[in-house]
Amino acid sequence: MNALRLYGRLAAASLRARMQYKMDFLMSTFLYGMLTVSDFLMLAAIMLRFREVGGWNIYEVGLLYGMSWIAMGLYRTFAPELHNFDRYIVYGEFDGLLVRPWPTLLTLLGRNFEPHRLGAAVQGGIILWISVSHLTQAGVLDGLDVAYIVAASIVGALIPFGLSLFTATLAFWVVRTGELQPFTMYAPVTASQYPLTVYPRWLRLLLSSILPVAFINYIPAQYLLGKGGSVWSLVAAPAFGVAFVTVAYAFWRLGERHYHSTGS
Repeated sequence: MNALRLYGRLAAASLRARMQYKMDFLMSTFLYGMLTVSDFLMLAAIMLRFREVGGWNIYEVGLLYGMSWIAMGLYRTFAPELHNFDRYIVYGEFDGLLVRPWPTLLTLLGRNFEPHRLGAAVQGGIILWISVSHLTQAGVLDGLDVAYIVAASIVGALIPFGLSLFTATLAFWVVRTGELQPFTMYAPVTASQYPLTVYPRWLRLLLSSILPVAFINYIPAQYLLGKGGSVWSLVAAPAFGVAFVTVAYAFWRLGERHYHSTGS
């Protein structure tokens, strides 16, 4: 509890610092949100031309898209330092985390908080709301399904967090990990915004195992929309997210034990 209290204080201090520049915060939030909307508008233009992609219509794809962006927006809000962790290794700043009597990961996460990233999550939520509203009116989803989708969108942030934690941990051995992020983070999360049925079998397997972005949205959504899977898909998605982060944290601890200070 003391460690969690420390994280709360550090995050609050970071938030107060961010809010010293309110206009910058508002503009950044707006711009991140508009980036989400512009991406979806391009997708919508394609969907309106071809009606379906991989057997999914525009509202079903919108559901995947919204869930993915909510998860990604929450991750980037609460874990920006993890996203840029390699600089702690390059400049020896990780030494400062080791001398503190708290878990290094918790201290790292508490050092920075980027509320403007919530703009992407909010816009993803708007797209999700529009899509879910249509699917509910069409009788495809009911109230319980919608409640599950909202909860799964939030818990889904565990998957990009776990991917980022794995990538960051590699810095203990390879030092610079910025070049890896397009392959371990950006490309897989972008792929999760579309139904896995549009990808070849080997890529579907990859996105459901080593880079498990399918658990953010596709695996539970396909069951809720009557496109396959079983009721266990609804349990598997959050359970896998928790298990994935647990394994990623164990890998982080292994990296800590192999850490050598810069210049050594």
